[in-house]
Amino acid sequence: MTWDEFVVGARAVSWLAYLGTASTDGRPHVAPVSPGFTKDTIWFATRTGSRKFRNLVENPRTSFHWPVGGTEGPGELFAEGDAHLHTSEADRRRLWTEANLPFDPANFFGSPETPDLAFVETRVTSASILGPDFHRSFYRP
Repeated sequence: MTWDEFVVGARAVSWLAYLGTASTDGRPHVAPVSPGFTKDTIWFATRTGSRKFRNLVENPRTSFHWPVGGTEGPGELFAEGDAHLHTSEADRRRLWTEANLPFDPANFFGSPETPDLAFVETRVTSASILGPDFHRSFYRP
């Protein structure tokens, strides 16, 4: 499977994905995010006070799951990677459009000047699609 095939599949399933994080003591946390995509990278925006952000400060490992629904989409999607946090005003301004989010971030975050806004860049280490025939296709950069 190619990266582009994975992205097409993820977009076909939902504009939401579930993000899994864990604190350094292993306490898990799952939260919905609206991911954007660039080459080998999953982006999302969040607030610096959120539990997902605090977990990523402690432990940058991430896991994503796209919900399975009806007959739309290619099946069940997963991705894993390492998160890099972008919180500077210059980064927020640049990523406001470059993160390719599937919604207008102004509707949720106001503007790139919002001081508690963070963009999270997840460099994917593995992604997979489990199709309706129970065959799993993998992508690794």
